[in-house]
Amino acid sequence: MRGQISWRVGICIGAMIAVLALAGPASSQLWTGTGSVDDLQYRLSVIDAELADIRARIGSAPSTGGGTGGGGDAMLRLDRLEAELRQLTGKVEQMAFEQRGVAEDAAQRFGDIEFRLTELEGGDTSALPPVQALGGGGGTGAVVAAGPEVSISERGDLDRAIKDVEQGRFDLGEDRLRGFLTAYPGSPLEGEALYWLGESQFVRGAFQNAARSYLDGYNSNRANVSAPRNLYRLGVTLGRLGQVNEACLTLREVGKQFPTGPAEVIGGAATELDALNCG
Repeated sequence: MRGQISWRVGICIGAMIAVLALAGPASSQLWTGTGSVDDLQYRLSVIDAELADIRARIGSAPSTGGGTGGGGDAMLRLDRLEAELRQLTGKVEQMAFEQRGVAEDAAQRFGDIEFRLTELEGGDTSALPPVQALGGGGGTGAVVAAGPEVSISERGDLDRAIKDVEQGRFDLGEDRLRGFLTAYPGSPLEGEALYWLGESQFVRGAFQNAARSYLDGYNSNRANVSAPRNLYRLGVTLGRLGQVNEACLTLREVGKQFPTGPAEVIGGAATELDALNCG
């Protein structure tokens, strides 16, 4: 029910408060966690269990009288729980505001990298599109599961191109990768194809072209399984181009946007940060 902390969670909490207002309110004590996403998710699951318990107790409480006994205790717990839900609502709204700021800041950084790459390529920087805020609910980035639905021919064409690159047939591999991108525009495998195009270009020392491929691969779908690899390799390549400041910013984004990404990607980004003396 709560895979991510987002504005939708805030709405859900508001709905829960409305339900509580009809039933009563409370909990043994107010939440005092550190405020991390995991803390909030855990506490909300505990509240769900408490609500079920309270509803059962209210349902079995005597209808006559007073605020004593099981019914009175349940009403007291409901009062406290309502207060905690208000506290959690404020925390969720604060986190959503902070995450929105992080996403906007990261988007601006990548807009700057796009501008710098276009300059290096001799392109028209005035034709660049406006900077778009990074997408993704509950955080600046969360990798979705691998294995998008594609045709057999689509997967096969990409696999043949990847095999060429892996076996050192770079010219043939790059031709096939470009052919794939032309034949399957908007493919779920676009990010993967651009990653391998960048890898081939990087090995051949065409760092400027490789940086463009990695950046385009990352931008093609920032929630795709290929996105953290493209972002990591973009940071490495910017370092090779002497764009150390941009490289450091990009490599830091790997861990921020994809904290649960592949271990070799997270570790590689950390190693590269040290190698570039990013501090």
